Amino acid sequence: MNRKGQALVEFVLILPVFIFILFVIVDFGNILSNKNKLEYVSADIVDMYKNGDNVSTIKDSFSDINIDISNYRDKYTKIVIKKNVNIITPGLNRIIGNKYMVEVERIVNNA
Repeated sequence: MNRKGQALVEFVLILPVFIFILFVIVDFGNILSNKNKLEYVSADIVDMYKNGDNVSTIKDSFSDINIDISNYRDKYTKIVIKKNVNIITPGLNRIIGNKYMVEVERIVNNA
């Protein structure tokens, strides 16, 4: 009996599942990496805001991300930073959307 054909058929059946899992791992790694980058960028944006830089200057300095600066409970300022991350996994982009929005939020005391 030839078992090589059986092993080949099993491999061909399992291969798409392994490739899908690999793509999902890459996508979630990309999402976490972008979130981590936004965390560091948020520290720079908060420093610029506390140093008195204009809101338009801050937005121009970081043109590849979406920055929203608004008042929050009288003496605080809320800074929300958003960035779209492309999803490369076939099928996963139908579940969570073709672009996944990564968001970081900071509350700054105006005093």
